[in-house]
Amino acid sequence: MKRVYSTLKLFLLSTSLLAGTILAFGQQPKKKSIKKRANIGINITNKHKQPETTYANFGLLSNYANMEGVGLNLVSSVVHHNSYGVQVAGVINMTGENAAGLQLSSVSNVFGKKASGVIITGLLNVSGTSTNGFTAAGLGNISGTNTNGLAVGGLINICGRNASGMQISGLANITQYQRGMAISGLSNVTAQNMQGMQLSALLNIAGRSNKGVQIAGVGNVTVTNRGLQLGLLNFEDRGNGVQAGAVNVALKGEGVQLGIVNFCDSIHHPLQIGIVNLNPETRIQMVMSGGNLNKANAGIRFKNQRTYTEIGAGGWFSGLDKFSVSGYYRAGVFIPLSSRWEISGDAAFYHIETLKNKDNGCEKRMYAVQPRLNLSYQISDKVGIYAAGGYSWTKYYNHSGVQNHKPTFEIGLTLF
Repeated sequence: MKRVYSTLKLFLLSTSLLAGTILAFGQQPKKKSIKKRANIGINITNKHKQPETTYANFGLLSNYANMEGVGLNLVSSVVHHNSYGVQVAGVINMTGENAAGLQLSSVSNVFGKKASGVIITGLLNVSGTSTNGFTAAGLGNISGTNTNGLAVGGLINICGRNASGMQISGLANITQYQRGMAISGLSNVTAQNMQGMQLSALLNIAGRSNKGVQIAGVGNVTVTNRGLQLGLLNFEDRGNGVQAGAVNVALKGEGVQLGIVNFCDSIHHPLQIGIVNLNPETRIQMVMSGGNLNKANAGIRFKNQRTYTEIGAGGWFSGLDKFSVSGYYRAGVFIPLSSRWEISGDAAFYHIETLKNKDNGCEKRMYAVQPRLNLSYQISDKVGIYAAGGYSWTKYYNHSGVQNHKPTFEIGLTLF
């Protein structure tokens, strides 16, 4: 568990350092002398306005103080202060402070402060502070502080602080705070609080808390879970939300765990609904039994406060002439009658492999459903015996016919 924490801390630290680098990009001096660079093209500029403002520009290269209008350049467009309108360049657009409108280039769009509107490039969009509107890049989108709107990155979207709206990427979406929807082909990382939805094929991480929905093809990780985690593997340090997956792990907390294996390392554990439920109060027992349904059984029982589940296997299923094997899962509830006597009721599902019995016209596979009542006696702290009686229906998988149905009884021994 310490190794998991160390890996998570290292990953989040790397994210924070990257976000800090982006923030530093946005902290530029307010005033700079404009370098005299070549302007190859034609333009309409008001030189009496301070700073000088260009309203139209068409050419190869441009280098202006302010732009309010349209700029079309085959190579690059550089605006030292603000750009409002349409800025299109064959290679790169650069704006020293704020931009609003349409920004279109083949390689990159770079803004010293805030960018608003529609921003599209072949590789990378970078804004020193915030991005508002629609941004799309073949490689990725980077915002120093906030992203509001729709950001589509071929590989990655990085937001230094708050992400609101929707982020879509092929590799990863990374932010400090998530208040919208993040969809990624690989992973989504929120360093602090996630309020919204994270959807990925591999992994979702909410560093401090998940107050929304995390859905992943493999795993979801958070410290405090107050929402929903849905994936093959779900991990939380604490919380009162819902975990649904093949394996659910919570170190402490409340809420609900729905899965094949549910684990909590605290007495104050979530409501656990699954095949195997483990917590500090779980008693793990070995069960050996025999009866008229299966002549020999061996299984493991996971016993909690008033419920238990059992997984096992058996041989020589009733009604078959030759050797057969079966696997079963059983779930039930129990009521203590005294310090040694106990009554319980459960239901079981058996999967049966008939093996060589199929040569006698029997189906290869069958299943059985069995409800029953049990009476147990604890001989000592580690050894107990029980007797069970119920009814069994054995059926075929591929049609509705019943192979047999009859009462069943069983006696067994419990250890530990």
